[in-house]
Amino acid sequence: MTDSTSAPAAAPGPVAGLGIVAIVVVLVAAWAVIGSMLFSGLTLFGGFLLLWHWANLEALEIKRMPATIAGALVGIGLAWQVVYLTEQMGPTGTIIGLLVMVAAIYIQVINVLPLLFNPAAMLFLTVAAAPLIQLKIDFVELALATAVGGLFFGVAVEGLKRLAALFAPKAA
Repeated sequence: MTDSTSAPAAAPGPVAGLGIVAIVVVLVAAWAVIGSMLFSGLTLFGGFLLLWHWANLEALEIKRMPATIAGALVGIGLAWQVVYLTEQMGPTGTIIGLLVMVAAIYIQVINVLPLLFNPAAMLFLTVAAAPLIQLKIDFVELALATAVGGLFFGVAVEGLKRLAALFAPKAA
């Protein structure tokens, strides 16, 4: 995670901001096209949500991508297990599933196993546990779309960073 005591990065200027927005538009459109060839439209949001988390909370640090993807998959799994247990055991399964969720939240709060129980896990748990999502989504496909989307955005952003470094003026 980023150090909360460090100063926020300076905002880019207007021209650089337009360049960043153009890159984001191209990457989002590329994922929409590529992702829709692999997954249903219902699950593509997993890759976009992962990008949002990684960009806004992890500052596009490639070293944070494994924890971001792992956490997202844990969050999806936590949302799924409530549906599964409810289908298998009825109201008792719902209670057990909710207790598992509470235990996972506790593990994240006390910062045990941060590779798996982290803000990405809690974001994906929150979204994937929404009843409208739970009733319509294929959880396995959502997990795959999230992981593949994360890999797509990670490779693309890291490649763009390296390309930009080649053209950046050299420090004296």
